[in-house]
Formats: sequence, C-alpha cells, structure tokens
Amino acid sequence: MENLNQAVRKEGAIRGILFGILMLVVDILKLYYLAHASTSPILTFVVLYPVYYIILFGAALLFISGLRNKIGRYWNLKQAITGIFIMLIFTTLIWNNGIALFSGKINPELAEKAHVSFVASRKAAMQSSHTPAKRIEQEVVSMNQTFAAGSKVTVQSFFRSLFVSVILVFAVSAVLGVLFKRERPAQPQA
Repeated sequence: MENLNQAVRKEGAIRGILFGILMLVVDILKLYYLAHASTSPILTFVVLYPVYYIILFGAALLFISGLRNKIGRYWNLKQAITGIFIMLIFTTLIWNNGIALFSGKINPELAEKAHVSFVASRKAAMQSSHTPAKRIEQEVVSMNQTFAAGSKVTVQSFFRSLFVSVILVFAVSAVLGVLFKRERPAQPQA
C-alpha cells in the first residue's frame, strides 16, 4: 500500500509539472492573441474564452485520468484526493508564477498590450449591448485597477494568493477525487 501511495505522489507531481507547463504555454499564447490579433469582442469572448476553458478542463481531466491509469487504475478516495491535490498544486505554482514572471519581468509590454486590447474589447462589447456610459466607465476603471494591483506583487500578496490557492485546489481536489476514485473490486472468497 505504501508503494501505491508513493507512486500516487510521484506521478501526481510529474503530471502537475507537465500540466503547469502546458497551461503556462496556453496562457502565453492567449496573451499574444490578445495583444496582437484580437480584433472583435465576439472572437474574444465567444471563441477565445470558451476554447480556453475547454482546454483547461479537458487537459485536467486527461491528466487526472492518466494519473489514475499510471498507478494501476485503482485508488481509494484518500489516494485520489492526494494525487489530484499534488498534481493541481504543482500546476498552480508553475502556471501562476510562470505567467507572473513572464508578464512582469520577461515581457511586460505584451501584458500591457493584452490588457489594453482586452479592455477595448470589453468596452466595445458593452457598447454594442447598449450599456450606459457611466457603467462602462466604472467597468473600465475597475479593470484597470485590477490590472495595476496584479502587476505589483508583494510578499504579503504572494502568500495570501498562495493560501487561497491551496484552499481552492484542495476543494477542487476533493470534488474530483470523489468523481475519479475507483476502488479495487472485492475478491470473492472461496
């Protein structure tokens, strides 16, 4: 049993690293799209974001299924939650820190262009739906404040974000663990 628990942790970490790298690449591609190719609010909000979330959830389900299959296709609830939690916490750490590093240090101009393009798309979408000008301005100010706050990472904000991430990842892991657990069938006694 101990070997299975170790295998769950090890494979969870490996898959978490791979999933984190995949989502980091997808997020960087999303930034490039928003900064350079985003031309219409419809493409941005109707195509880009649904496709993004389909990739996110689809890849998560594939990685979890692969994790379960790699360790022998059977695991109890505790092992399922542990493996999924380890996978998702590694994913979160690589993905969030990677995108923060990329947006803050490697290519901050791209992040700024993507933000400006996103705000313009959101504003155009709100105007096309006849949203009052005052409401649009409030939304633009709110988006700009959120972007500015996200651009300034402090030690306190890092640990607060990490704490919230751990809680959310555990909650998601518990739900997915219940969905993905597969107990070994009981052997008939002779």
